[in-house]
Amino acid sequence: MSEPRTHNTDATLPTMGAAPVSAAAGARAAVPGYEVLGELGRGGMGVVYLARQTRLDRVVALKMILAGGHAGGQELARFRTEAESVARLSHPNIVQVFEIGEHDGLPVLSLEFCPGGSLDKKLDGTPWQPRDAARLVETLARAMHHAHQKGVVHRDLKPANVLLAEDGTPKITDFGLAKKLGEAGQTGTGAVLGTPSYMAPEQAGGRSKAVGPAADVYALGAILYELLTGRPPFKAATALETMLQVVADEPVPVRQLLPRTPADLEAVCRKCLEKEPGRRYASAAELADDLGHFLNGEPVTASRSGLLDRLVGALDRAQLLEQFTAYGTLMLWLAPVMFLPEVWVTIAGARGWPGYLLVLAEVVRAAAFLLLVGWQRGWRWAPRGAAERQLWAVWGGYMLACWAYGVSGRLALGLEPSVQLGLYPGLAALTGLAFFCIAANFWGYCAVIGLTFLALAFVMVAGLRWAPLEFGTAWVVVLVYLGLRLRRLGRRPPGAA
Repeated sequence: MSEPRTHNTDATLPTMGAAPVSAAAGARAAVPGYEVLGELGRGGMGVVYLARQTRLDRVVALKMILAGGHAGGQELARFRTEAESVARLSHPNIVQVFEIGEHDGLPVLSLEFCPGGSLDKKLDGTPWQPRDAARLVETLARAMHHAHQKGVVHRDLKPANVLLAEDGTPKITDFGLAKKLGEAGQTGTGAVLGTPSYMAPEQAGGRSKAVGPAADVYALGAILYELLTGRPPFKAATALETMLQVVADEPVPVRQLLPRTPADLEAVCRKCLEKEPGRRYASAAELADDLGHFLNGEPVTASRSGLLDRLVGALDRAQLLEQFTAYGTLMLWLAPVMFLPEVWVTIAGARGWPGYLLVLAEVVRAAAFLLLVGWQRGWRWAPRGAAERQLWAVWGGYMLACWAYGVSGRLALGLEPSVQLGLYPGLAALTGLAFFCIAANFWGYCAVIGLTFLALAFVMVAGLRWAPLEFGTAWVVVLVYLGLRLRRLGRRPPGAA
């Protein structure tokens, strides 16, 4: 690859920050129709002010060219490109343009002000939770699909060009390098525009004619990669070295840097970062849909490597788990409720206590279970929503099946402790079946828990004396693990690791 002609996109037109830098600096600017409140950002030939549009009493970001010799023909063309590009877009996740005007013969853009600052200021090298990263990039991908449908390719998507509204809503900005589909654009062959760590290989190689929507899909994948790992896919000591990596090297696999990343999400990220545009998602909408599949616990369309990898992806899927974070504490309380009666039954069986004492342990456990569930739910017993109805149907059916199995077995075979101990392999098998039933819609690893209980049923046959203790211990491990996992999911702020 011949050495490209690079353009530093951060040295000319500035992007909008979170708060005014200097009210004094902004006070020297006088734009008719606006009261300048302060300065948000400044580049080599442009400046962004925080201003109030006096006629509408609306706070805006006022982006304008600096007077004098700062503005060359290329910079003016970029500014006008941004104005024309954003003006044709109307999407809740794209910064809105309110007005396009002139001041002292130079163009001025009045843009939506986003007080939350830019996404890059929120990135400190700490990986985000996978589902938070997927949600954000899904939102950005749908916004970019809207732009592509309007014939606009961004060509400089990066965290610095994602602004956050007051409520945290992400909004894409800075279309200064945008290219209109079907037009040659401002960039000649061999010239490179963009930010090296996020630019597609065809951009880094100076193949401007090959730059289309797939370049934005690549950039979205680079953003997803950074959210997941805390670093962009490529970053060297210099811009040129970074671009050489983009063109020639493969990024370090996400799961090699962060093994706990869901395999499906890694596959989505990998597909975005393919070197050849034709091997990426055909559109930003397809990327958004695949991220939606991941968030819903469904298989993704991104290709996976091998049967084992596909199996890991299936286990990783968690469609409804995050809807039940409030159950975390309840599960921790239920752990001793499930364990202590089994200790009692084990002792009773070893000492030959009357059978009714074993039944008493089950009655006490059922009462404690109902009291804890009622307390956790504020004594409201009706399920809340379709997901909870589905969960209750499985576990309600499980408890009824266990009750019917225990009662019918005791009626048929008697109340002797040896008879009751013989029921435990069947109880373990019923428990395994219940976990299998929720694996598809709640968390894939519930299938592993189900297999564990099925295996435990055979282990119990080898020594029924210890079957209650084994059953109770298995339940404690499962409930404590799930309880801690749900509590962790419920406590973390969005974007935290």
